[in-house]
Amino acid sequence: MGLPLEISTSAVTGASMILPAVILRRIEDFNRRLPSVSDVVAFVLIVGSVTALAAVGYTLALSAAGALGRGEFGPVSWRLFVGNFIGIIVIAPAVFILQSPPNRPFRWRWVVQLLAISAALMIIFGYREATAFQLFYLLFLPLLWVALTSGSSGAIFALVVIQCGLVIGAEFRFGADPGLTALQVLMIALTITGLLVGAAFTERETTAARMRDQQISLSRALRLRAAGEIAAGIAHEVNQPLAAIRAYASVAEGQLQMGDTEAALGILRKLSLQSARAAEVIKSIRELLHQGAINPHPADLTVMLQEFAELVAPELASNGAQLTIEVSPGLPPISVDRVQIIQALHNLVNNSAEAIASTGRRGAVQIRTAMRDNKTVSILVADNGPGFPVGFSHKHPTPFFTTKDEGTGIGLSIARTVAEMHGGRLLTKSDLSGASVEIILPAAES
Repeated sequence: MGLPLEISTSAVTGASMILPAVILRRIEDFNRRLPSVSDVVAFVLIVGSVTALAAVGYTLALSAAGALGRGEFGPVSWRLFVGNFIGIIVIAPAVFILQSPPNRPFRWRWVVQLLAISAALMIIFGYREATAFQLFYLLFLPLLWVALTSGSSGAIFALVVIQCGLVIGAEFRFGADPGLTALQVLMIALTITGLLVGAAFTERETTAARMRDQQISLSRALRLRAAGEIAAGIAHEVNQPLAAIRAYASVAEGQLQMGDTEAALGILRKLSLQSARAAEVIKSIRELLHQGAINPHPADLTVMLQEFAELVAPELASNGAQLTIEVSPGLPPISVDRVQIIQALHNLVNNSAEAIASTGRRGAVQIRTAMRDNKTVSILVADNGPGFPVGFSHKHPTPFFTTKDEGTGIGLSIARTVAEMHGGRLLTKSDLSGASVEIILPAAES
């Protein structure tokens, strides 16, 4: 063609190889291993656009030199575009992966897949009754198998094998003029399909791995939160009997200093009861946290609430609150863990008393029991305090939510857990008259 034409056409050909690389390198999130659909789309569009321009430029150089006949511009440009395009999109991804091959153990499945590709090629070129490339679609089957099991890297190498097999098979079957451009157009469709399916599979696997990592991180965070709730729960529950022990010890010391031995002994007996209660609370929480274990026994609500009233009376008096209990007659016994139910009630009553104390006036806390229906018993704790704060969720109370300066926000959460562990539930309500919390428990008969 002469030196000037050789130089110009070679420059156009070199540009068709270099320019796509320069453009792709400027895309910050482009991954040349083509692990995502967006990477494949960017790769195909950029390579296709540049090779189309290069084909037109190459043909213009030939036309300007008078090397083309009339009507040959379109066919020559098309054949140059198809040849360069299929060459780049098949070979370049394989070169990219070979630069840093994935560390994967050998799979016998790969041998079977290679045999499947070989079998499809043998059928395409060995079946004499079929016209040229009539059975080309058979190659989609093994290619999709590879793409859906090995992802992008598997699809890329399968396409190289298929391309080589097609060129060799066409040479043997059709001789020197196998209709190469038609074969290459079919190969372009097969290549883009394989790259997209392989990228979709790799993208899905990457997303699944990322989700597993997030689940592990979330599980770790939930365990840390659970540990925090356990620690806060133990601190909250044990703090109450310890405060009572400290108060009783101080009173007993004063009685002994005044020489009132009998009164001091009575105070010490109450101190002993509070100490035993602290031990029971710790044991109960440990059993509750251990596989959600509870130790239910039939209990009479009237007797249990009377004992509870004697237990909390001193604390309520110190907060300026008065406790009243109304028990409906004819209530059936309930099967509960007494320690846990009493502790749940103690949390609710203590919350009510502290809420009333925050208003600076005296108030009342009321416990009412009733049959809610034929199978459940209701224990309602109501007060005439300020009610639940604005923003409190009655459907999904948040642990650690508190308006008290020294509160842990765990008391209501523990009461809900205790109710649910007994097969019941806990309901909250707030209005202008105050707050109310209802524990609903199944009767022993059901």
